[in-house]
Amino acid sequence: MISRLVSLTTACAIGALVLASPALADVKVGVVYSLSGPAASQGIALKNAVELAIPAEIGGEKVNVIVLDDASDPSVASRNARKLVEGDNVDIVIGPSTTPTAIAIAQITSAAKVVLMPTAPVKLGDGRDEWIFNVPPPPAKWMIPTITDMKKKGVKTVGFLGFSDAWGDINLSTLQAFAKDAGFEVVADERYARADTSVTGQVLRLVSKNPDAIFLGVSGSAGVLGNVAIVERGYKGPIYNSNGVFNKDFLSLGGAAIEGVHANIGAIAVAESLPDSEPRKAVALDFIAKYNAKYGEGVVDAVSGFGYDSGLLATQAIERALASAKPGTAEFRSAIATELRKLNQVPGVHSIYTFADPKWPWGVGDDAAFLVTVKDGKWILAN
Repeated sequence: MISRLVSLTTACAIGALVLASPALADVKVGVVYSLSGPAASQGIALKNAVELAIPAEIGGEKVNVIVLDDASDPSVASRNARKLVEGDNVDIVIGPSTTPTAIAIAQITSAAKVVLMPTAPVKLGDGRDEWIFNVPPPPAKWMIPTITDMKKKGVKTVGFLGFSDAWGDINLSTLQAFAKDAGFEVVADERYARADTSVTGQVLRLVSKNPDAIFLGVSGSAGVLGNVAIVERGYKGPIYNSNGVFNKDFLSLGGAAIEGVHANIGAIAVAESLPDSEPRKAVALDFIAKYNAKYGEGVVDAVSGFGYDSGLLATQAIERALASAKPGTAEFRSAIATELRKLNQVPGVHSIYTFADPKWPWGVGDDAAFLVTVKDGKWILAN
């Protein structure tokens, strides 16, 4: 009788300890994109793609994806970032979709030692960059196909038209960095705001310089305005764009006016044209099939692929980090960063990723982008 009483007492004590112990926290993934405002056409597609890539469970643990809208506004993005890292205690943040909002968020997530995987390139230029894992290639990498084509065409003067924000600044500085070695001069710098409805004055000044080529540091549907205005003014030279214009609205809004314009992008934009030996081809075609099956045939665009690659890379790192730490802890957040840096030659729908160097917050090489052009309303590999 005493023996049985001791056993019952012990069992009750163990049961009480189990009930008192906190349950293992869910893996929390914060997602911040522009779901409204000028950059919404990019943000919505990116959000959809991230949700396709991240499973409901990773390594047997439930995944809680928290999605917030930054309204294309850096101040809103900052508030969202603070809510995610201070209020929700997320383990990783994916997004945002514009450079100004990415700069705002990166300062907060890096200070909190939370990994940020932006789908608009950002670099803070100091030790905080070790918490930033850019998915889009930096301008120094995606600009390579454009510079190569300019050399081939014998371009000696280039006019620049870009947004009057950080994205425009980044594009211009990168173009200027290539200028001397590539043998051309940037002869014009014109800007416009994403919300502007006319760029007539800027384009008149730009075209009056008679540059051999024009490069646009724009993105999304707001980038259509500049491209169309240049064509309507009768400019006949080659027109190049950054990798920010790859959303469905750019092609549909631009229509016949943007036939023949060039841009740089990853494998997803030309997946069917790639040889079977290219490791990105299978990943890109699989993503395209999944996205179209869920959201409608033909709706997938290239920019959404950055969201998908973010989700693929984050999932792999989270699964490995679970072997050494528990979700919701500083140790787990640090482990995610460590495991991301161990990923080697991982093919995505855009690039082949290796995040090894903490001083280099991008995971791509010189093969990150392809030069493409618009033909019959579609992006194809340029000759």
